[in-house]
Amino acid sequence: MPEEVPALSGRTRTAVGVAVALVVAAGLLLRFWTRSGLWLDEALTVNIARLPLHELPNALKHDGAPPLYYVLLHFWISLFGQSNDAVRSLSGVFAVLTLPVAWLCGKRFGGRATAWTMLVLLASAPFAVYYATESRMYAMVILLTGLGFLAIERAVKAPRPGNLIAVALVTAALLYSQYWAV
Repeated sequence: MPEEVPALSGRTRTAVGVAVALVVAAGLLLRFWTRSGLWLDEALTVNIARLPLHELPNALKHDGAPPLYYVLLHFWISLFGQSNDAVRSLSGVFAVLTLPVAWLCGKRFGGRATAWTMLVLLASAPFAVYYATESRMYAMVILLTGLGFLAIERAVKAPRPGNLIAVALVTAALLYSQYWAV
């Protein structure tokens, strides 16, 4: 059972609220801001994702990565183009979606104070920001891991078929995203 943290009040509450808002806003902005060109692995990822879908399995045999991110990036490119910013923004979107998931994980496992702490830590975590700006599967793996924690927590509390299927789906998505996600 999580310990109760005394509620903040007055100016302290306002100051903490403003600080949290600023950190999260900066984290959101940084997830889409990069000034470098694509590096080798990113360029390879984009080149593979541009292939017709039926050619992806053969190309991935040489790359050694599972196909999910490449398939999603394939469709993302068809919608938003192949510029550096366009291909990297898919990871940015995954990273932004991870923030409320992290908040929910914190809330479920430790209450509101833990939820806000998780949100601030993830919003400002250098590796989370870095992976959000990279056209690779890592931001998606972070999102799926958070969703996996939520799915497992539900399945443990209520082992109904739907909750167990959610665990299986997230696990499959992780396996199809990055082998090290296991």
